[in-house]
Amino acid sequence: MKQLITLCSLAFLFGACQKKELPAPAFDRGDVITNEVDMGSTYKEQIWYSLSSNRIISSNHKTDWDLAFETSATGNHIYLNGSKAMKTYKTAFTDLSAVNDTTGLEVYSKADAPSGNSDSTAFEDIQANSVVYIINRGFSETGAVLGFYKLKMTSVSATQFVFEYGDIFGTQISQATVNKDEDYNFVMFSFNTNQQLVIEPKKTEYDICFTGYTHIFLHPFQYYQVTGVLQNQYRTRTILIKDKPFADIGINDTLGRQFSAFRNAIGYEWKTFNLNTNLYAVDPSYCYIINDHNGFFYKLHFIDFYNSSGIKGVPKFEFKKL
Repeated sequence: MKQLITLCSLAFLFGACQKKELPAPAFDRGDVITNEVDMGSTYKEQIWYSLSSNRIISSNHKTDWDLAFETSATGNHIYLNGSKAMKTYKTAFTDLSAVNDTTGLEVYSKADAPSGNSDSTAFEDIQANSVVYIINRGFSETGAVLGFYKLKMTSVSATQFVFEYGDIFGTQISQATVNKDEDYNFVMFSFNTNQQLVIEPKKTEYDICFTGYTHIFLHPFQYYQVTGVLQNQYRTRTILIKDKPFADIGINDTLGRQFSAFRNAIGYEWKTFNLNTNLYAVDPSYCYIINDHNGFFYKLHFIDFYNSSGIKGVPKFEFKKL
């Protein structure tokens, strides 16, 4: 009995000496941040933006590039620059020199799906020694026609793409090599400079891109140019919330919801065009929660599309880390 009392006393003293667990201090998520980016009134700029650092990582003129190539070792997809309304048509020819006009392009050409899914690209699953593709390079921000090219892939490997190409109305055939770099989602190529370019920032450096892109309406089927926001395709996911004011959205609103990996999960519908006033109106009830590649959540909505001088093409937005 005496031993039992002693053990109980020791247990009491040991427990009394233990430090109480203290709750970890809440991580400071900061205040709501307001910012804006200037795409130009003709939407000529593509702007790559980081929410975590609240800054523009880079920007470029939308006509600076034509094609975007997958960078993974198994990647063999090519994407069109949708900000220029680019399209392509897969011919039945295997000889590049046999294609010297745009026959079939007007009726059968395709654009990439705005979702960014690799199974919905206009080039499809391109392989080495494939058929010839006719490429409509689209339009500049002033509506200038940028011309027509033909392309045939000759080699696809774990490290590079090799292809032949040329102006469809010319006689010169060139060969180009695009080297893969897995620090990026895509590496770009320009027919203007005939070389590989760094356009999109490294995949770990940005979250969203303000840009024009090609949307597909289904009823009736129509390719249509819109201006909006595309998300980083590297582990970034987004949900739309319309049933709660921006100020009331919190971390619990991430629970039980299906986040979208589609590139156009934010898209363009946060604004509408009024035919009577000839002005855009932003709907701030379109609120988005963005889950970035590091796992952090941000809430974001748009509050304007004009600058203080009334010039369009200047999306203004608020966001906050959750």
